[in-house]
Amino acid sequence: MSFIRPCLVAIVLLLAAVSAAAQGQVPSSLAGVALGDAADQHKARLTLSKARPLGDAPWLRRVPVRPDAHFASGYVLVGTCAAPGRVARIKMRYRDGSLDFFRKISGEMLSRYGDPTEYKGELDGRVMGNKWGFSDPWLRPVSLILQRVEGEDPESGAGNTVKLTNWGLLEAERACWQERHAPAKAKTPQAKAGQDSGYLPR
Repeated sequence: MSFIRPCLVAIVLLLAAVSAAAQGQVPSSLAGVALGDAADQHKARLTLSKARPLGDAPWLRRVPVRPDAHFASGYVLVGTCAAPGRVARIKMRYRDGSLDFFRKISGEMLSRYGDPTEYKGELDGRVMGNKWGFSDPWLRPVSLILQRVEGEDPESGAGNTVKLTNWGLLEAERACWQERHAPAKAKTPQAKAGQDSGYLPR
């Protein structure tokens, strides 16, 4: 039984990957950078000198992506522990922040990747978006999120963004860092022979 369950999980994930591939290719790159690549392979696209650690996730560093004809700004997240310098997430902001452009690229993604797995918006309509789920060739989960924000949100800002994440790579970085920085376990004091431990009946 313990062997059958992991096999069933692997089969389900494989079928999900095949289903996504049937709709079109599983996305692995954005703005000229691929998930899993070493950041220093993309010196022309990334401003490596401005890499900064993430305060709440020290197992990652944020590296800016240089603007181009399609994107006004963006960044990649790279690992610092399990695979230092490997790209685990790419997030880009489109130059065209209009609703018409959002509708256009939404339609193109629907045609390429099929129906989204999750709606990533809010009921008031200020945030609209879709999320697609995939698996990479090693069955690690990958997500693609296209989102539009209206108004001047102080955290996300207005406009159209696209984010591609390999969650398996992110989790490997987190687990590696936490293992290496785990606090030392305090030794439990041993009761001396004949001494009352305090928790046994007398």
